[in-house]
Amino acid sequence: MKESKSVQEKFLEWTGKSVSLKLLTIGFIILLLLIPQSFINSLIRERQIRQIDVEQEVTEKWSRQQTLIGPYLSLPFFTTKEVIIDKEVKQIKEHKTAYFFPYNLSVDGKVDGKALHRGIFDVVVYNSDLHLKGNFNKANIAALGIDSSHVSWDKLKMHVSLSDMRGIGENTNIKINGKEKVADPYHDDTNNLSGLVVNLEDSYQKEAIQFSCKIALKGSKGIFFTPVGKTTNVTLKGDWNSPSFQGEFIPENRNINENGFEGEWKVLHFNRPFGQEFINKIPDIEQSSFGLTLNMPVDQYQKSTRTAKYALLIIVLSFLSMFLMEIIGGSKIHPLQYILVGLALILYYTLLIALSEHIGFSKAYLVSSASTISLLALYSLTLFRKKINTAIFFVILCVFYLFIFIITKEQDYALLIGSFGLFIALATTMFVSRKIDWYKINISSKTTNQ
Repeated sequence: MKESKSVQEKFLEWTGKSVSLKLLTIGFIILLLLIPQSFINSLIRERQIRQIDVEQEVTEKWSRQQTLIGPYLSLPFFTTKEVIIDKEVKQIKEHKTAYFFPYNLSVDGKVDGKALHRGIFDVVVYNSDLHLKGNFNKANIAALGIDSSHVSWDKLKMHVSLSDMRGIGENTNIKINGKEKVADPYHDDTNNLSGLVVNLEDSYQKEAIQFSCKIALKGSKGIFFTPVGKTTNVTLKGDWNSPSFQGEFIPENRNINENGFEGEWKVLHFNRPFGQEFINKIPDIEQSSFGLTLNMPVDQYQKSTRTAKYALLIIVLSFLSMFLMEIIGGSKIHPLQYILVGLALILYYTLLIALSEHIGFSKAYLVSSASTISLLALYSLTLFRKKINTAIFFVILCVFYLFIFIITKEQDYALLIGSFGLFIALATTMFVSRKIDWYKINISSKTTNQ
């Protein structure tokens, strides 16, 4: 006589066959896998911070990002005012400084970028040759309400401000009306500016000033200019094929190809929020700067971050594929096996991050994807009854990872490609499962030999 099953045995049999409970279990496993998946995002941020630290360390030794302000003129003068001292009216002097920006400014520059290696990280630096020329009109001190007899014309100076003086590679001379003058370093505490300065004596009182100079300047990441001229023209070219034009003004003309870049800017005084003459303090004109940054051709951490965003999608679609083959193919997959597959899908991202630091993102993606897909395909031989199911699962994983790679590469079209991809995935799922009677189906517990 056949023995009746215990309540515990009946419960275990029911849980093993219940489709609804199996779906709930799979959903719970997916939620658990979000915990190690969050560690992946933390790992990427940690490596990014390490890269930033290395960049700062290298730039502190090489030279930081450069912003050129000027040339501009400084002209000391004084005003008088009456004060009462010991019941006597006396006149005292207040010393001030007037600043003048040029009428025309042209900058013609060549920027040669290169990557410095520090450990496993690369940092972009550059050497540049800048040719500045332009002119100042005669000083309109009357417009500023300055008495010409109160002006110290013998202390007139021309300044060229730089963000990091360590970037100057050669001694710099400045030609003033055809005469060459030796530039000296300076620091202006009032405006918090540093750079090069030359004494002009009293020439500005008598005539307009034509100037020109060449500056050999090195820096890191980017180079920027301020539109101090009433008309400012800047032309830059270089051999770096992945620049990014930044700042308040974009180039009127630009060209980027595999051999390098060219960019041309033209900024009028109408386009900026400051004038040509100031007393005592120069406004924050650096906010109106423009220029470019030299980007690394491949930023593996950005691409890894974008790829990791789709981790949940890969897990869900992979589990959905396994579940449908479990239902249709008559297999029986234990929750622990789902967990192992999920952990393999998560481990993929640590492989991707580690390899991309050494061989680049694209090669790392290929190696990591091939390793993970091969592992899961071999493991699926123990999950599915038929080898054809393993082959189908292998193809599905290949499609998934190819799909994510395309989305990562085509960032501008990521939403469009992703939407169509998910639509196709949903349509395929609906088509495959269209004949399944979900009210009657139970997960098979039969076993057959492959």
